[in-house]
Amino acid sequence: MEQTHPGASAKGPAAIVPEAIDGFFLPQLEASELRDLTWKETVAGSIVVRTPEMTSGLVDLLAQRLLAAQEAHLANRPVMDVVDVLGRVFARWADPDYHWRVRAEAVLPAVTGYAPAMVRRGLARYLQTFRRDRLLSFLTQDLENPLVLDGFKPNRAGGRSRAVGPRLTTQIHAGNVPGLAAWNLVCALLVKSATLGKSASGEPLFAVFLAHSIAEEDPDLATCLAMVHWAGGNDEIERAAFAKSDAVVVTGGDAAIAAVSARVPPGVRLVAHGHKVSFAVVGIEALTKEEFGKTAVKVAYDASQYDQQGCLSPHAVFVQRGGEVGPEQFAASVAEQMQLFDVAEPRARLGLEEHVALDRARSTQEFRSYTDDGLLYFTAPAGNNWTVVYDPEAEVLVPSPLNRFLRIHPVDGIDDVVRLVAPLRRVLQTVGVACSPETLETWSQDLAGCGVDRICGVGRMPEPAAGWHHDGVGNLTALVRWIDIEQDAGLELER
Repeated sequence: MEQTHPGASAKGPAAIVPEAIDGFFLPQLEASELRDLTWKETVAGSIVVRTPEMTSGLVDLLAQRLLAAQEAHLANRPVMDVVDVLGRVFARWADPDYHWRVRAEAVLPAVTGYAPAMVRRGLARYLQTFRRDRLLSFLTQDLENPLVLDGFKPNRAGGRSRAVGPRLTTQIHAGNVPGLAAWNLVCALLVKSATLGKSASGEPLFAVFLAHSIAEEDPDLATCLAMVHWAGGNDEIERAAFAKSDAVVVTGGDAAIAAVSARVPPGVRLVAHGHKVSFAVVGIEALTKEEFGKTAVKVAYDASQYDQQGCLSPHAVFVQRGGEVGPEQFAASVAEQMQLFDVAEPRARLGLEEHVALDRARSTQEFRSYTDDGLLYFTAPAGNNWTVVYDPEAEVLVPSPLNRFLRIHPVDGIDDVVRLVAPLRRVLQTVGVACSPETLETWSQDLAGCGVDRICGVGRMPEPAAGWHHDGVGNLTALVRWIDIEQDAGLELER
């Protein structure tokens, strides 16, 4: 629902509805300029969000001021100084009583529909990624010498090199997972880029809260951030934003990425993170009578956290035959854990299209179970809050309709897994594994060859490690431009 703000032409406090939460961060504008904007209210979940009406002229003005702020406060700033600031910011977020964290944990469940306990735990684990020590690991993962962001440093060819990030990056955020925008915001700041961020309608607030917390720690650095919202696909606004950007980062569905790609001018770097499919593999070492229950808990967590909405969540689980506990019993154990998880942290509300897709998949598998003795169908005692389908006859990995719908397939070994996932090679992302270190050594080679770009333990699928290569690409190297000074440059002057 969207409506014009009742005080659109008013000035000062009269234009602000007390119940509404500000869904913008615009330190580039003076108070008088903010008052003169046209305002609107949107409803995100059960929260009223107040934002300015965006126009191409306003976007152009913001882009100009962001470029000026980047030149003044970020371009020549030592990268380790940026790391220190961000480290202090996220140290504050680690405190459960920090006021921005308290507000995020109070508001985001109402915005997204996710259970409060899920949001609290998810944010706490996710934000650990940005501790100072992990930011340093993040930098060295992508850049052998992070000081190349400050100036020319010796390279292996005998010359010197430096890395320069975009002066301005436009970021189009996704709203399927709370807090997801933090990743791209941090990446941009580490390469000394200002950010014009477009928030997602499904979760428009976390990036705003984070920007405010940065402003509390370092107001100058915060002037390099602007967080606003406009309707996706607005050609005029997006062309204005992209015209002054050196890079565009977009996270979303394939249709959204295609639309954005068509508007990005030549010479502007596009970093796109689209639809991906992840899965898990459970080996016989994790199917002992002592271990299988623990493994089932981890699998159920991966499939339930944020209702499989993240690209890192498993669509299916491949379970190796020959363990002390068979794949059928393991599937039943996962179903038990899905129910326990649902009692503690119920699934979020669904939209009409999500209901239709989920119920279509559920009814298809339920009818199959009436005539197929090998297929097992487990579901919540009431409603459609979770579904586990044990299917021994699969010929290919079928993407899940999400919202806690998990397929489990028995396999003899990793060769079966590679065969079943092969048709989805181009969209595979994470695989969660439960096996011995020795088995992992063998499996990893085959999994790398089938197209995945991240291998982790089950129970950790929704939370990538600092420095992981998102979609197989370095997060920082995807943004920077390299300048090389070759060894023979200037030799003529030396003679």
